[in-house]
Amino acid sequence: MRIVFTIALLILLTGASMLSGRVRLASFEIREEGRDFVVTWQAEVEEDVRQYELMRRTPNSNEQFVRIFEAPAQGANRQYGFRDSQVFKSGSDKLDYQLEAVYSNGVREVIRTESLNYTSTAVRRTWGSLKAMFQ
Repeated sequence: MRIVFTIALLILLTGASMLSGRVRLASFEIREEGRDFVVTWQAEVEEDVRQYELMRRTPNSNEQFVRIFEAPAQGANRQYGFRDSQVFKSGSDKLDYQLEAVYSNGVREVIRTESLNYTSTAVRRTWGSLKAMFQ
């Protein structure tokens, strides 16, 4: 009975390790450049990945993640990036990005989710105008 339990445990652990850890990020960065946000990432380990999908969620997207970019997998230690120039067209102040890996067998895995707060361009201009009025 103990041998059967040990074999079953080994099979379970082996199967779990095959399903997870096929992507390990070396870096994931979101930076603001002017009116845009630039999202970059690099995978340290990239096994059996068909493509990456970058998703974005704002209050204006009904709190749902919307796919904004797809990139075919190019292998480990390659730099991926996307310039998001559509953010400031909404009045939201919270922004979430989610990176997903799509494997060759069609399985999807969320690799990273990052949230940030920002002030939209319109509010920045208004705030600047207000400050100028009182100086």
